[in-house]
Amino acid sequence: MFFCVNNLVVKYYFPSSSGVSVYSDGQVTTAIIDNHGRKRVGSAKTKNKIIFWNFFLLRGLQYFFCGLIAQFNAFVLTEKMHTDLSEDKLLKKVSEKLNIATRYVQLITASICGLIIGFLVFDLLPTYLAGLIYEEGGVVQGLIIGLIKVAMIFITFLFLRFMPFMQGLYKFNGGCNQIINSGEKSTQISKFSPHYSLNYLNFLVFSLLLSTFVIHLTSISVNFYMNAIYNFLILLGCISISYEILWAISVTKQRWLKDFVILTSFLVAIKPNLSQEEIVRTTLIENTSFKGMEEVEQDKIPMSALLAEMQTRLVQADRYEKSDVDWIIATVLNKNRAEVKLVRAVSPKEYREIMRATERRAKGEPLSSIFGFVDFYGLRIEINKKVLSPRMETELLVEEVIKQAKNFKKPEICDLCTGSGAIAIALAKNVEGKICGIDISKSALQVAELNVKKQEAKVELIESNLFDNLKKNKKFDIIVSNPPYIPSKEIEKLAVEVRKFDPRLALDGGDDGLDFYRKIVLASVTRLNRQGYLYFEVGKGQADKVRKLMKESGFIDTKIIKDYNGIERIVYGKIG
Repeated sequence: MFFCVNNLVVKYYFPSSSGVSVYSDGQVTTAIIDNHGRKRVGSAKTKNKIIFWNFFLLRGLQYFFCGLIAQFNAFVLTEKMHTDLSEDKLLKKVSEKLNIATRYVQLITASICGLIIGFLVFDLLPTYLAGLIYEEGGVVQGLIIGLIKVAMIFITFLFLRFMPFMQGLYKFNGGCNQIINSGEKSTQISKFSPHYSLNYLNFLVFSLLLSTFVIHLTSISVNFYMNAIYNFLILLGCISISYEILWAISVTKQRWLKDFVILTSFLVAIKPNLSQEEIVRTTLIENTSFKGMEEVEQDKIPMSALLAEMQTRLVQADRYEKSDVDWIIATVLNKNRAEVKLVRAVSPKEYREIMRATERRAKGEPLSSIFGFVDFYGLRIEINKKVLSPRMETELLVEEVIKQAKNFKKPEICDLCTGSGAIAIALAKNVEGKICGIDISKSALQVAELNVKKQEAKVELIESNLFDNLKKNKKFDIIVSNPPYIPSKEIEKLAVEVRKFDPRLALDGGDDGLDFYRKIVLASVTRLNRQGYLYFEVGKGQADKVRKLMKESGFIDTKIIKDYNGIERIVYGKIG
């Protein structure tokens, strides 16, 4: 387990053999993999309080005892969710007779065996061996006993590290460490070390080794009760000192000190696999986003587990975007993004549909292609491989044209290279005037016609190579265009989302990407009414060149507008 402080919120992480629990702000949240391989989550309130966080030495004791209480609470919560896995007939008979779960019988049995073995191996044997090495007693013999016990404890934990029944615990522990190393926000947890100094298991081992050595180094012999009190006080002191040492290591910038902690962390932390990473993420998401919500039905998949699994798949493919995750879930569930935040779990069918879409997205397919539509300026625009999927940046172009249209009384607006009709439809829905969309592609116009009908928009669609099929005297108040602007040689270097799923006709702008701008600028001079405007969306680094083309053709008051990312994206000007 480890903690972190973020805006005074303290979190404790407790690994178990089947999952992870998070204690935070009076709440214990647990995520496990049950015996059927399903991810299960649960939460419970706890009165475990954090009081002495800023008090030197006291905070170590608080960490120790709060950790024990929170660990017990996590164990109880896990027990409520976990199906009994034991097949041992004797254990089952004992549990039935005592009317308690076999899990508790196993815990009690293991504790009793541990005490007996601990007394025989870690008390009598070291004393016997020290007597063989040095017979005169005193501080020297105490030092020898302490060193032998420390070595034996270390070897025991080293042995346990490679035992199959401990692998789950240590791997979940390593996953918890990766979360704290990534600052709880990074999705790339596999790239971070599974070791962290203030991990709770590491803290316990470090405290145990230190107290064992100090107790025997400074041993006194008065009577049984005084010895017990003395040893207990030494234990508490070592717990406090251990915390401060490990805390100092956690905040230092000295690499060698951070590496030093691996000597003990190595015993209780192993790099997790992807499923274990997902469980750790599930616990964190559950504790952060779904605290206080109702329990998940057994036949449903928790939203926190779904989010963690989607994140893992998309991170593996280096395509993780939170907005994509939100869109996939909202689309499959047929809800808006605000409503999705209130969804606690999904059905197995919904889970399969969401993961199928996630797999397609991980392979590079854009969401617009996966679902066959895109949200554009508040409208649902249907798209396919015959048309370019409208981008968020293009909404800025629409906004600017709408602003300019207010300066005209029922303006006539032409959308050149209309494609799916997204720009023309958005303008028709927000401008009182006459809107037409022009495209050379018949298949693109079929998509645009479908969108016009679905949106009940008043848009005239015309198949034409620019203005060739229009009457010679036809003019407009505003011409707007998002033409192909990718240089031919750059198309193969584009992201797979664009290169494979957008039509080349809608991308290829010629050798320098400016072919269509030259043609449109020249043609628009005679197709705009006096004081009419020409608006373009342009590619990165093209704004100044397009502006120069417009000026050379007689456009005045030319301006450039940056998009939401600070890229010069819109160029417009007025014909004199």
